[in-house]
Amino acid sequence: MLAKLNDNVAALVLGIYLLGILLYVVQLLFMTEIWLKGEEVDISAMTVARVLGSAWLGLGLGVVLTFLNGPDGQKTFFTTLLVAQVATLLVILHSHFIANEPRTGDDAAIVSVLTILFLIGWFRIKDRL
Repeated sequence: MLAKLNDNVAALVLGIYLLGILLYVVQLLFMTEIWLKGEEVDISAMTVARVLGSAWLGLGLGVVLTFLNGPDGQKTFFTTLLVAQVATLLVILHSHFIANEPRTGDDAAIVSVLTILFLIGWFRIKDRL
């Protein structure tokens, strides 16, 4: 399955990135109330959190399909994923450092690592996109 990438490093980092996506999907779709309480967000945001989880579920499925079919011709998808990941990173960093929301520290660290992993994988396969 991962052989279609023809790059072990890209397969490894994108695989770990996919696990990160899946963890957020599980939290946002199946553990929404617990996640919102942990983030000290009002329960009325449940629908928005589930929509966000559904969006990341779709993006994660795109990564799985890239593993199955190879990255050839997936430039639009990876550009979209790059924009979504960088935008998520900027929002969470703003929330943590500028808005001084201390409870976002763990998410800021996790999203930073996921962004780095994605960028490593993206740079490794971008010639095939």
